Amino acid sequence: MALLTVLVGIPLISRDSPPLEDPIPEPIRTGNVEISLAPVADGLTAPNWGTFAPGCAELSGRLYVTDQDGILWGIELATGEKDVILDVSAMLVSLGVGGPGTFDERGFLGVAFHPDYAQNGLLYTYTSEPVAGPADYSTMPEGVSANHQSVVREWHVPDPCSPDSVVDPSTNRELLRVDEPQFNHDAGALVFGPDRYLYIAFGDGGQADDQGDGHVEGGNGQDPSNILGSIVRIDPTGSNAPNGKYGIPVDNPFVGVDGFLDEIYVYGLRNPFRFSFDSRTGRMYIGDVGQNDIEEIDIGVAGGNFGWRIKEGSFCFDPNGTEPGFVFACRPGDLPDDLIDPIAEYDHDEGVAVVGGFVYRGNRIPALKGRYVFGDFAGPTGGRLFFLHRNNRIREFQLADKEMLGLSVLGFGQDTRGELYVLANEEGVPFGESGVVLQITPAKGRRATFSAHLSGASEVPPVGTRARGQALVRFSDRTALNFTVLVGNIRGVTASHIHCGPEGVNGPVGVTLFSGGPLDVHGILVRSSATSPDTDNACGWETLDEVETAILRGNAYVNVHTQTNPAGEIRGQVR
Repeated sequence: MALLTVLVGIPLISRDSPPLEDPIPEPIRTGNVEISLAPVADGLTAPNWGTFAPGCAELSGRLYVTDQDGILWGIELATGEKDVILDVSAMLVSLGVGGPGTFDERGFLGVAFHPDYAQNGLLYTYTSEPVAGPADYSTMPEGVSANHQSVVREWHVPDPCSPDSVVDPSTNRELLRVDEPQFNHDAGALVFGPDRYLYIAFGDGGQADDQGDGHVEGGNGQDPSNILGSIVRIDPTGSNAPNGKYGIPVDNPFVGVDGFLDEIYVYGLRNPFRFSFDSRTGRMYIGDVGQNDIEEIDIGVAGGNFGWRIKEGSFCFDPNGTEPGFVFACRPGDLPDDLIDPIAEYDHDEGVAVVGGFVYRGNRIPALKGRYVFGDFAGPTGGRLFFLHRNNRIREFQLADKEMLGLSVLGFGQDTRGELYVLANEEGVPFGESGVVLQITPAKGRRATFSAHLSGASEVPPVGTRARGQALVRFSDRTALNFTVLVGNIRGVTASHIHCGPEGVNGPVGVTLFSGGPLDVHGILVRSSATSPDTDNACGWETLDEVETAILRGNAYVNVHTQTNPAGEIRGQVR
Protein backbone atom coordinates (compact mmCIF):
# COMPACT_ATOMS: atom_id res chain seq x y z
CA MET A 1 0.00 0.00 0.00
CA ALA A 2 1.30 3.47 -0.84
CA LEU A 3 2.42 5.76 1.95
CA LEU A 4 0.31 8.89 1.50
CA THR A 5 1.91 11.43 3.82
CA VAL A 6 2.05 14.79 2.01
CA LEU A 7 4.27 17.29 3.78
CA VAL A 8 4.35 20.30 1.47
CA GLY A 9 4.15 23.48 3.52
CA ILE A 10 4.29 21.75 6.91
CA PRO A 11 6.72 23.76 9.06
CA LEU A 12 9.30 21.98 11.16
CA ILE A 13 9.93 23.90 14.39
CA SER A 14 13.52 23.48 15.48
CA ARG A 15 14.79 26.88 16.49
CA ASP A 16 15.31 25.68 20.04
CA SER A 17 17.06 22.50 18.85
CA PRO A 18 20.81 22.96 18.52
CA PRO A 19 22.71 21.58 15.53
CA LEU A 20 24.41 18.25 16.05
CA GLU A 21 28.11 18.90 15.57
CA ASP A 22 28.96 15.19 15.31
CA PRO A 23 25.77 13.28 14.45
CA ILE A 24 27.47 9.85 14.25
CA PRO A 25 30.49 9.79 16.59
CA GLU A 26 31.40 6.15 15.92
CA PRO A 27 33.93 5.85 13.08
CA ILE A 28 33.58 3.40 10.22
CA ARG A 29 35.66 0.35 11.03
CA THR A 30 37.78 -1.70 8.70
CA GLY A 31 36.03 -4.93 7.75
CA ASN A 32 37.36 -8.45 7.44
CA VAL A 33 37.31 -8.52 3.63
CA GLU A 34 40.58 -7.76 1.85
CA ILE A 35 40.44 -7.03 -1.87
CA SER A 36 42.70 -6.19 -4.75
CA LEU A 37 41.76 -3.80 -7.54
CA ALA A 38 42.78 -5.29 -10.87
CA PRO A 39 43.17 -2.73 -13.68
CA VAL A 40 40.81 -3.41 -16.58
CA ALA A 41 40.85 -0.21 -18.65
CA ASP A 42 42.31 3.27 -18.49
CA GLY A 43 42.33 6.46 -20.55
CA LEU A 44 38.70 7.31 -19.77
CA THR A 45 37.61 10.70 -18.46
CA ALA A 46 35.06 10.30 -15.68
CA PRO A 47 33.44 6.83 -15.84
CA ASN A 48 30.32 6.71 -13.68
CA TRP A 49 28.22 3.60 -14.48
CA GLY A 50 28.97 0.12 -15.78
CA THR A 51 26.55 -2.54 -16.97
CA PHE A 52 26.13 -5.39 -19.46
CA ALA A 53 23.98 -6.22 -22.47
CA PRO A 54 21.35 -8.75 -21.32
CA GLY A 55 20.71 -11.86 -23.38
CA CYS A 56 23.85 -11.61 -25.52
CA ALA A 57 26.25 -14.48 -24.81
CA GLU A 58 28.58 -13.03 -27.44
CA LEU A 59 28.97 -9.91 -25.30
CA SER A 60 29.35 -11.60 -21.90
CA GLY A 61 32.97 -10.51 -21.70
CA ARG A 62 32.14 -6.85 -22.22
CA LEU A 63 31.27 -4.06 -19.78
CA TYR A 64 29.43 -0.98 -21.04
CA VAL A 65 30.60 2.17 -19.26
CA THR A 66 29.20 5.70 -19.41
CA ASP A 67 31.77 8.49 -19.39
CA GLN A 68 30.51 11.80 -18.02
CA ASP A 69 31.87 13.74 -20.99
CA GLY A 70 29.52 11.92 -23.37
CA ILE A 71 30.90 8.53 -24.46
CA LEU A 72 29.37 5.09 -23.99
CA TRP A 73 32.29 2.69 -24.07
CA GLY A 74 32.19 -1.03 -24.78
CA ILE A 75 35.15 -2.43 -22.83
CA GLU A 76 36.54 -5.92 -23.39
CA LEU A 77 37.24 -7.21 -19.90
CA ALA A 78 39.89 -9.65 -21.09
CA THR A 79 42.03 -7.07 -22.86
CA GLY A 80 40.92 -3.63 -21.71
CA GLU A 81 40.28 -2.60 -25.30
CA LYS A 82 37.48 -0.07 -25.57
CA ASP A 83 35.22 0.93 -28.44
CA VAL A 84 32.87 3.89 -28.77
CA ILE A 85 29.30 2.54 -28.83
CA LEU A 86 27.59 5.94 -28.65
CA ASP A 87 28.80 9.55 -28.54
CA VAL A 88 26.35 12.09 -27.07
CA SER A 89 28.95 14.74 -26.24
CA ALA A 90 27.49 17.20 -28.76
CA MET A 91 24.12 17.02 -26.96
CA LEU A 92 25.51 17.95 -23.54
CA VAL A 93 25.77 21.30 -21.80
CA SER A 94 29.28 22.73 -21.65
CA LEU A 95 30.84 20.99 -18.67
CA GLY A 96 32.82 22.68 -15.91
CA VAL A 97 30.85 25.03 -13.67
CA GLY A 98 33.90 27.24 -13.19
CA GLY A 99 35.19 26.72 -16.71
CA PRO A 100 37.13 23.88 -18.36
CA GLY A 101 38.85 21.59 -15.89
CA THR A 102 36.49 22.33 -12.99
CA PHE A 103 33.87 20.31 -11.12
CA ASP A 104 30.45 19.53 -12.56
CA GLU A 105 27.62 17.11 -11.78
CA ARG A 106 26.03 17.37 -15.23
CA GLY A 107 26.86 15.26 -18.25
CA PHE A 108 26.21 11.74 -19.51
CA LEU A 109 24.92 10.18 -16.31
CA GLY A 110 23.39 6.81 -17.09
CA VAL A 111 22.51 4.05 -19.54
CA ALA A 112 20.12 1.08 -19.33
CA PHE A 113 19.71 -1.82 -21.74
CA HIS A 114 16.17 -3.07 -22.32
CA PRO A 115 15.61 -6.57 -20.84
CA ASP A 116 14.84 -7.74 -24.41
CA TYR A 117 17.89 -6.00 -25.85
CA ALA A 118 19.03 -9.15 -27.63
CA GLN A 119 15.79 -9.08 -29.63
CA ASN A 120 14.89 -5.37 -29.90
CA GLY A 121 18.30 -3.64 -29.62
CA LEU A 122 16.92 -0.85 -27.41
CA LEU A 123 18.88 1.11 -24.83
CA TYR A 124 18.16 4.30 -22.87
CA THR A 125 20.32 7.24 -21.79
CA TYR A 126 20.15 10.08 -19.26
CA THR A 127 21.88 13.30 -20.29
CA SER A 128 22.21 16.93 -19.14
CA GLU A 129 21.36 19.15 -22.10
CA PRO A 130 20.91 22.87 -22.80
CA VAL A 131 17.39 24.24 -22.39
CA ALA A 132 15.60 23.55 -25.67
CA GLY A 133 11.96 24.48 -25.49
CA PRO A 134 9.29 23.53 -22.95
CA ALA A 135 10.01 20.67 -20.56
CA ASP A 136 7.56 17.91 -19.77
CA TYR A 137 7.99 18.81 -16.10
CA SER A 138 9.17 22.10 -14.63
CA THR A 139 9.18 23.89 -11.28
CA MET A 140 10.67 27.11 -12.67
CA PRO A 141 8.88 30.39 -11.85
CA GLU A 142 7.56 32.32 -14.81
CA GLY A 143 10.32 34.33 -16.43
CA VAL A 144 13.14 32.34 -14.80
CA SER A 145 15.17 29.97 -16.98
CA ALA A 146 16.33 26.55 -15.88
CA ASN A 147 20.06 25.87 -15.69
CA HIS A 148 19.67 22.90 -18.03
CA GLN A 149 17.33 20.02 -18.81
CA SER A 150 17.65 16.35 -17.92
CA VAL A 151 16.65 14.25 -20.93
CA VAL A 152 15.87 10.54 -21.22
CA ARG A 153 16.28 9.12 -24.73
CA GLU A 154 15.79 5.79 -26.47
CA TRP A 155 18.27 4.45 -29.04
CA HIS A 156 18.46 1.38 -31.27
CA VAL A 157 21.41 -0.91 -31.98
CA PRO A 158 21.11 -2.95 -35.20
CA ASP A 159 22.24 -6.58 -34.85
CA PRO A 160 22.51 -5.95 -31.10
CA CYS A 161 24.50 -9.03 -30.07
CA SER A 162 27.23 -8.53 -32.63
CA PRO A 163 30.52 -7.41 -31.04
CA ASP A 164 30.90 -4.91 -33.89
CA SER A 165 27.50 -3.22 -33.53
CA VAL A 166 27.14 0.36 -32.33
CA VAL A 167 24.17 2.65 -31.72
CA ASP A 168 22.46 4.01 -34.82
CA PRO A 169 22.34 7.75 -33.97
CA SER A 170 19.41 8.34 -36.32
CA THR A 171 17.16 6.25 -34.05
CA ASN A 172 17.25 8.77 -31.19
CA ARG A 173 13.79 9.16 -29.63
CA GLU A 174 13.16 11.55 -26.74
CA LEU A 175 10.98 10.16 -23.94
CA LEU A 176 11.14 12.76 -21.20
CA ARG A 177 12.57 16.26 -20.62
CA VAL A 178 12.78 17.87 -17.16
CA ASP A 179 13.86 21.39 -16.19
CA GLU A 180 16.75 21.44 -13.69
CA PRO A 181 16.91 24.66 -11.62
CA GLN A 182 20.65 24.47 -10.86
CA PHE A 183 23.70 22.58 -12.14
CA ASN A 184 23.82 20.03 -9.32
CA HIS A 185 21.73 17.27 -7.71
CA ASP A 186 20.93 15.85 -11.14
CA ALA A 187 20.65 12.17 -10.07
CA GLY A 188 21.00 10.29 -13.39
CA ALA A 189 20.63 6.56 -12.71
CA LEU A 190 18.18 4.65 -14.85
CA VAL A 191 17.76 0.92 -14.30
CA PHE A 192 15.33 -1.74 -15.45
CA GLY A 193 13.79 -3.48 -12.45
CA PRO A 194 12.96 -7.17 -12.09
CA ASP A 195 9.43 -6.23 -13.21
CA ARG A 196 10.89 -5.05 -16.56
CA TYR A 197 9.88 -1.42 -16.01
CA LEU A 198 12.37 1.43 -16.26
CA TYR A 199 13.19 3.27 -13.02
CA ILE A 200 14.75 6.76 -13.32
CA ALA A 201 16.29 8.87 -10.54
CA PHE A 202 15.86 12.65 -10.28
CA GLY A 203 17.55 14.88 -7.72
CA ASP A 204 15.88 17.79 -5.94
CA GLY A 205 17.04 20.28 -8.57
CA GLY A 206 20.20 21.57 -6.93
CA GLN A 207 21.47 24.34 -4.72
CA ALA A 208 21.75 23.94 -0.96
CA ASP A 209 18.91 22.86 1.31
CA ASP A 210 16.34 22.36 -1.49
CA GLN A 211 15.37 26.02 -1.70
CA GLY A 212 15.65 28.95 -4.11
CA ASP A 213 14.39 29.41 -7.66
CA GLY A 214 12.78 26.24 -8.95
CA HIS A 215 12.23 24.83 -5.45
CA VAL A 216 8.67 24.87 -4.18
CA GLU A 217 7.65 25.91 -0.69
CA GLY A 218 8.75 23.13 1.63
CA GLY A 219 11.20 21.75 -0.93
CA ASN A 220 10.88 19.66 -4.07
CA GLY A 221 11.73 16.51 -2.14
CA GLN A 222 8.47 16.75 -0.20
CA ASP A 223 6.29 17.76 -3.14
CA PRO A 224 5.04 14.56 -4.78
CA SER A 225 3.23 16.55 -7.44
CA ASN A 226 6.56 17.27 -9.15
CA ILE A 227 9.17 14.89 -10.47
CA LEU A 228 12.24 16.31 -8.70
CA GLY A 229 13.52 14.44 -5.64
CA SER A 230 12.04 11.12 -6.72
CA ILE A 231 12.57 7.85 -8.52
CA VAL A 232 9.94 7.27 -11.19
CA ARG A 233 8.75 4.02 -12.77
CA ILE A 234 7.71 3.97 -16.42
CA ASP A 235 7.16 1.68 -19.39
CA PRO A 236 9.43 3.16 -22.06
CA THR A 237 7.58 1.38 -24.86
CA GLY A 238 4.13 2.55 -23.71
CA SER A 239 2.24 5.72 -24.60
CA ASN A 240 -0.25 6.68 -21.88
CA ALA A 241 1.96 9.39 -20.32
CA PRO A 242 0.81 13.02 -20.67
CA ASN A 243 3.32 13.55 -23.50
CA GLY A 244 2.41 10.26 -25.20
CA LYS A 245 6.05 9.13 -25.36
CA TYR A 246 6.13 6.48 -22.62
CA GLY A 247 3.76 4.48 -20.48
CA ILE A 248 2.76 4.74 -16.82
CA PRO A 249 2.18 1.34 -15.20
CA VAL A 250 -1.31 1.07 -13.75
CA ASP A 251 0.08 -0.41 -10.51
CA ASN A 252 2.36 2.54 -9.75
CA PRO A 253 1.73 3.47 -6.09
CA PHE A 254 0.24 6.92 -6.73
CA VAL A 255 -1.75 6.43 -9.93
CA GLY A 256 -4.94 8.44 -9.59
CA VAL A 257 -4.05 9.87 -6.16
CA ASP A 258 -4.72 13.62 -5.90
CA GLY A 259 -1.59 15.69 -5.43
CA PHE A 260 0.77 12.96 -6.62
CA LEU A 261 2.52 12.46 -9.93
CA ASP A 262 1.47 9.13 -11.43
CA GLU A 263 5.04 8.24 -12.43
CA ILE A 264 6.51 8.44 -8.91
CA TYR A 265 7.65 5.22 -7.25
CA VAL A 266 9.47 6.73 -4.22
CA TYR A 267 10.19 10.33 -3.19
CA GLY A 268 11.71 12.45 -0.44
CA LEU A 269 15.19 12.10 -1.94
CA ARG A 270 17.93 14.71 -2.33
CA ASN A 271 20.21 13.25 -4.98
CA PRO A 272 19.82 9.50 -5.55
CA PHE A 273 22.72 9.55 -8.00
CA ARG A 274 23.00 5.77 -8.03
CA PHE A 275 20.57 2.95 -7.24
CA SER A 276 20.43 -0.71 -8.22
CA PHE A 277 18.43 -3.89 -7.75
CA ASP A 278 19.82 -6.99 -6.08
CA SER A 279 19.93 -9.47 -8.96
CA ARG A 280 18.82 -12.29 -6.66
CA THR A 281 16.20 -10.74 -4.35
CA GLY A 282 14.99 -7.81 -6.47
CA ARG A 283 15.47 -5.42 -3.54
CA MET A 284 16.17 -1.81 -4.52
CA TYR A 285 19.23 -0.18 -2.91
CA ILE A 286 19.49 3.63 -3.15
CA GLY A 287 22.55 5.73 -2.42
CA ASP A 288 21.17 9.20 -1.60
CA VAL A 289 23.74 11.99 -1.41
CA GLY A 290 23.28 14.19 1.66
CA GLN A 291 23.53 17.90 2.36
CA ASN A 292 26.03 19.01 5.00
CA ASP A 293 26.04 16.07 7.38
CA ILE A 294 24.64 12.65 6.42
CA GLU A 295 25.12 10.15 3.58
CA GLU A 296 22.58 7.34 3.41
CA ILE A 297 21.68 3.97 1.92
CA ASP A 298 17.94 3.38 1.55
CA ILE A 299 15.77 0.44 0.56
CA GLY A 300 13.20 1.45 -2.04
CA VAL A 301 9.63 0.35 -1.41
CA ALA A 302 6.64 1.36 -3.50
CA GLY A 303 5.24 4.68 -2.28
CA GLY A 304 8.07 5.29 0.18
CA ASN A 305 8.93 8.79 1.44
CA PHE A 306 12.51 9.12 2.70
CA GLY A 307 11.94 12.52 4.23
CA TRP A 308 14.22 15.02 2.49
CA ARG A 309 14.17 18.00 3.24
CA ILE A 310 12.68 17.60 6.69
CA LYS A 311 15.07 14.71 7.28
CA GLU A 312 18.69 14.09 6.38
CA GLY A 313 19.39 10.44 7.00
CA SER A 314 17.62 9.45 10.22
CA PHE A 315 18.01 12.96 11.66
CA CYS A 316 15.67 15.93 11.55
CA PHE A 317 16.80 18.69 9.20
CA ASP A 318 16.41 22.46 9.37
CA PRO A 319 17.05 24.32 6.07
CA ASN A 320 17.84 27.36 8.24
CA GLY A 321 16.82 30.13 5.86
CA THR A 322 19.79 31.83 4.23
CA GLU A 323 22.27 30.12 6.56
CA PRO A 324 23.56 26.56 6.03
CA GLY A 325 21.06 23.89 6.98
CA PHE A 326 21.77 21.51 9.82
CA VAL A 327 20.62 18.28 11.42
CA PHE A 328 19.31 17.97 14.95
CA ALA A 329 17.96 15.25 17.19
CA CYS A 330 14.31 14.56 16.44
CA ARG A 331 11.79 14.92 19.23
CA PRO A 332 8.44 13.13 19.51
CA GLY A 333 6.01 14.71 17.09
CA ASP A 334 8.61 16.40 14.91
CA LEU A 335 8.02 14.03 12.00
CA PRO A 336 5.24 11.84 10.62
CA ASP A 337 5.58 8.23 11.69
CA ASP A 338 5.66 6.73 8.20
CA LEU A 339 8.83 8.35 6.88
CA ILE A 340 11.46 5.74 6.04
CA ASP A 341 14.86 5.78 7.72
CA PRO A 342 17.99 4.59 5.91
CA ILE A 343 19.34 1.10 6.55
CA ALA A 344 22.84 2.58 6.83
CA GLU A 345 24.29 6.07 7.14
CA TYR A 346 27.53 7.90 7.90
CA ASP A 347 28.44 11.51 8.55
CA HIS A 348 30.92 13.89 6.99
CA ASP A 349 33.72 12.89 9.31
CA GLU A 350 33.93 9.89 6.98
CA GLY A 351 33.21 11.28 3.52
CA VAL A 352 31.38 13.85 1.42
CA ALA A 353 29.08 12.07 -1.06
CA VAL A 354 27.87 8.49 -1.12
CA VAL A 355 28.18 6.59 -4.40
CA GLY A 356 25.70 3.73 -4.57
CA GLY A 357 26.83 0.37 -5.92
CA PHE A 358 25.56 -3.19 -6.14
CA VAL A 359 24.89 -6.27 -4.04
CA TYR A 360 27.75 -8.66 -4.78
CA ARG A 361 26.52 -11.86 -6.45
CA GLY A 362 29.78 -13.02 -8.01
CA ASN A 363 31.80 -16.09 -7.09
CA ARG A 364 35.33 -14.74 -6.67
CA ILE A 365 34.95 -13.47 -3.10
CA PRO A 366 32.72 -15.82 -1.08
CA ALA A 367 32.94 -13.66 2.07
CA LEU A 368 31.35 -10.79 0.14
CA LYS A 369 28.44 -12.65 -1.42
CA GLY A 370 25.10 -11.00 -0.66
CA ARG A 371 26.77 -7.85 0.70
CA TYR A 372 26.00 -4.40 -0.68
CA VAL A 373 29.13 -2.71 -2.05
CA PHE A 374 29.31 1.08 -2.33
CA GLY A 375 31.69 3.97 -1.79
CA ASP A 376 32.29 7.62 -1.09
CA PHE A 377 33.34 10.10 -3.77
CA ALA A 378 36.20 11.64 -1.81
CA GLY A 379 36.56 11.19 1.92
CA PRO A 380 39.15 12.95 4.06
CA THR A 381 41.92 10.91 2.39
CA GLY A 382 40.35 10.38 -1.05
CA GLY A 383 37.62 8.05 -2.24
CA ARG A 384 36.68 5.09 -0.06
CA LEU A 385 35.17 1.65 -0.66
CA PHE A 386 32.60 0.18 1.73
CA PHE A 387 30.34 -2.83 2.16
CA LEU A 388 27.41 -3.57 4.46
CA HIS A 389 28.29 -6.18 7.08
CA ARG A 390 25.91 -7.98 9.40
CA ASN A 391 22.99 -5.85 10.61
CA ASN A 392 23.86 -3.36 7.85
CA ARG A 393 26.90 -2.03 9.67
CA ILE A 394 29.18 -0.11 7.32
CA ARG A 395 32.66 -1.57 6.98
CA GLU A 396 35.58 -0.39 4.87
CA PHE A 397 37.43 -2.80 2.62
CA GLN A 398 41.03 -3.66 3.31
CA LEU A 399 42.98 -2.81 0.18
CA ALA A 400 45.87 -5.13 -0.59
CA ASP A 401 49.19 -3.40 -1.29
CA LYS A 402 47.95 0.09 -0.44
CA GLU A 403 46.75 2.10 2.54
CA MET A 404 44.20 4.17 0.62
CA LEU A 405 42.53 4.24 -2.78
CA GLY A 406 43.98 7.58 -3.86
CA LEU A 407 41.23 8.17 -6.44
CA SER A 408 37.81 9.82 -6.60
CA VAL A 409 35.09 7.16 -6.70
CA LEU A 410 32.62 8.05 -9.47
CA GLY A 411 30.57 4.89 -9.81
CA PHE A 412 30.44 1.11 -9.93
CA GLY A 413 29.83 -1.52 -12.59
CA GLN A 414 28.44 -5.05 -12.61
CA ASP A 415 29.11 -7.69 -15.27
CA THR A 416 27.09 -10.71 -16.38
CA ARG A 417 28.72 -12.91 -13.72
CA GLY A 418 27.87 -10.55 -10.85
CA GLU A 419 31.47 -9.38 -10.47
CA LEU A 420 31.92 -5.71 -9.57
CA TYR A 421 34.07 -2.86 -10.83
CA VAL A 422 35.17 0.47 -9.36
CA LEU A 423 34.95 3.46 -11.71
CA ALA A 424 37.21 6.33 -10.69
CA ASN A 425 39.59 9.08 -11.73
CA GLU A 426 42.29 11.21 -10.14
CA GLU A 427 40.72 14.66 -10.26
CA GLY A 428 37.01 14.08 -9.58
CA VAL A 429 36.08 16.28 -12.56
CA PRO A 430 34.83 15.43 -16.09
CA PHE A 431 38.10 16.34 -17.79
CA GLY A 432 41.39 14.64 -18.56
CA GLU A 433 42.24 11.00 -19.20
CA SER A 434 42.82 9.60 -15.71
CA GLY A 435 39.56 7.61 -15.64
CA VAL A 436 39.97 3.91 -14.87
CA VAL A 437 37.92 0.73 -14.55
CA LEU A 438 39.16 -1.54 -11.74
CA GLN A 439 37.80 -5.01 -11.00
CA ILE A 440 37.21 -5.91 -7.36
CA THR A 441 39.10 -9.19 -6.92
CA PRO A 442 40.27 -11.35 -4.01
CA ALA A 443 43.47 -10.17 -2.37
CA LYS A 444 46.43 -12.06 -3.76
CA GLY A 445 47.11 -15.14 -1.67
CA ARG A 446 43.84 -14.93 0.27
CA ARG A 447 41.54 -16.73 -2.14
CA ALA A 448 43.95 -18.23 -4.61
CA THR A 449 42.41 -21.64 -5.28
CA PHE A 450 40.43 -22.20 -8.46
CA SER A 451 38.92 -25.11 -10.32
CA ALA A 452 37.62 -26.07 -13.75
CA HIS A 453 35.08 -28.75 -14.64
CA LEU A 454 36.14 -30.31 -17.94
CA SER A 455 33.74 -31.66 -20.57
CA GLY A 456 33.42 -32.00 -24.30
CA ALA A 457 30.37 -29.75 -24.27
CA SER A 458 32.59 -26.82 -23.29
CA GLU A 459 34.86 -27.24 -26.31
CA VAL A 460 34.43 -24.83 -29.23
CA PRO A 461 32.89 -26.40 -31.23
CA PRO A 462 31.47 -28.98 -28.78
CA VAL A 463 32.96 -32.48 -28.84
CA GLY A 464 30.84 -35.59 -28.37
CA THR A 465 32.72 -37.64 -25.76
CA ARG A 466 32.15 -39.57 -22.55
CA ALA A 467 35.36 -38.11 -21.13
CA ARG A 468 35.16 -35.89 -18.08
CA GLY A 469 37.67 -34.18 -15.83
CA GLN A 470 38.52 -31.60 -13.22
CA ALA A 471 41.45 -29.25 -12.85
CA LEU A 472 42.52 -27.69 -9.54
CA VAL A 473 44.74 -24.61 -9.63
CA ARG A 474 46.30 -22.98 -6.59
CA PHE A 475 48.60 -19.96 -6.35
CA SER A 476 51.09 -19.98 -3.47
CA ASP A 477 52.16 -16.49 -2.44
CA ARG A 478 52.63 -15.47 -6.07
CA THR A 479 55.72 -17.69 -6.40
CA ALA A 480 54.25 -20.99 -7.59
CA LEU A 481 51.28 -22.31 -9.50
CA ASN A 482 50.30 -25.73 -8.15
CA PHE A 483 47.95 -27.77 -10.31
CA THR A 484 46.25 -31.14 -10.53
CA VAL A 485 44.35 -32.44 -13.55
CA LEU A 486 42.08 -35.47 -13.06
CA VAL A 487 40.41 -37.17 -16.04
CA GLY A 488 38.24 -40.19 -16.76
CA ASN A 489 37.05 -42.17 -19.79
CA ILE A 490 39.65 -40.58 -22.03
CA ARG A 491 42.19 -42.15 -24.39
CA GLY A 492 45.28 -40.92 -26.19
CA VAL A 493 45.96 -37.80 -24.10
CA THR A 494 48.80 -35.78 -25.62
CA ALA A 495 48.76 -32.49 -23.71
CA SER A 496 46.95 -30.22 -21.26
CA HIS A 497 47.31 -26.45 -20.92
CA ILE A 498 45.88 -23.31 -19.43
CA HIS A 499 44.75 -21.20 -22.39
CA CYS A 500 43.79 -17.52 -22.38
CA GLY A 501 40.27 -16.88 -23.60
CA PRO A 502 36.76 -16.26 -22.28
CA GLU A 503 34.08 -18.92 -22.20
CA GLY A 504 33.01 -19.88 -25.71
CA VAL A 505 36.15 -18.54 -27.40
CA ASN A 506 39.30 -20.44 -28.36
CA GLY A 507 42.60 -18.92 -27.28
CA PRO A 508 46.32 -19.68 -27.32
CA VAL A 509 48.37 -21.59 -24.74
CA GLY A 510 49.73 -19.71 -21.74
CA VAL A 511 50.84 -22.42 -19.29
CA THR A 512 51.69 -26.04 -20.11
CA LEU A 513 50.35 -28.49 -17.52
CA PHE A 514 51.17 -31.76 -19.29
CA SER A 515 52.92 -32.82 -22.50
CA GLY A 516 53.92 -36.24 -23.78
CA GLY A 517 51.91 -39.38 -24.22
CA PRO A 518 49.73 -40.48 -25.74
CA LEU A 519 48.22 -41.84 -22.51
CA ASP A 520 45.00 -43.62 -21.65
CA VAL A 521 44.09 -42.20 -18.25
CA HIS A 522 41.43 -42.71 -15.63
CA GLY A 523 42.55 -40.70 -12.59
CA ILE A 524 45.36 -38.19 -12.13
CA LEU A 525 46.78 -37.01 -15.44
CA VAL A 526 49.29 -34.65 -13.83
CA ARG A 527 50.06 -33.13 -10.44
CA SER A 528 52.87 -30.60 -10.49
CA SER A 529 53.75 -26.91 -10.22
CA ALA A 530 55.10 -24.06 -12.34
CA THR A 531 56.99 -20.95 -11.30
CA SER A 532 56.16 -18.97 -14.42
CA PRO A 533 54.02 -19.09 -17.56
CA ASP A 534 55.45 -20.64 -20.73
CA THR A 535 58.30 -18.64 -22.24
CA ASP A 536 57.13 -16.28 -25.01
CA ASN A 537 53.59 -17.60 -24.73
CA ALA A 538 51.00 -16.15 -27.11
CA CYS A 539 48.85 -14.94 -24.21
CA GLY A 540 51.52 -12.41 -23.34
CA TRP A 541 51.65 -13.63 -19.74
CA GLU A 542 55.02 -12.92 -18.15
CA THR A 543 54.21 -13.53 -14.48
CA LEU A 544 51.92 -15.72 -12.41
CA ASP A 545 50.16 -12.53 -11.30
CA GLU A 546 49.03 -12.07 -14.89
CA VAL A 547 47.76 -15.64 -15.02
CA GLU A 548 45.74 -15.12 -11.85
CA THR A 549 44.38 -11.82 -13.12
CA ALA A 550 43.21 -13.54 -16.30
CA ILE A 551 41.46 -16.21 -14.22
CA LEU A 552 39.75 -13.58 -12.08
CA ARG A 553 38.49 -11.86 -15.22
CA GLY A 554 37.05 -15.11 -16.59
CA ASN A 555 39.70 -15.19 -19.29
CA ALA A 556 41.42 -18.56 -18.73
CA TYR A 557 40.46 -22.18 -19.35
CA VAL A 558 42.03 -25.64 -19.05
CA ASN A 559 42.07 -27.81 -22.15
CA VAL A 560 42.98 -31.52 -22.50
CA HIS A 561 44.13 -32.57 -25.98
CA THR A 562 44.01 -36.09 -27.44
CA GLN A 563 45.05 -37.88 -30.61
CA THR A 564 41.41 -38.05 -31.68
CA ASN A 565 40.75 -34.40 -30.84
CA PRO A 566 44.06 -32.54 -31.10
CA ALA A 567 42.38 -29.14 -30.64
CA GLY A 568 40.90 -30.36 -27.37
CA GLU A 569 38.55 -33.11 -26.19
CA ILE A 570 37.49 -31.71 -22.80
CA ARG A 571 37.71 -28.18 -21.53
CA GLY A 572 36.51 -25.96 -18.69
CA GLN A 573 36.71 -22.34 -17.62
CA VAL A 574 38.87 -21.77 -14.54
CA ARG A 575 36.77 -20.22 -11.79
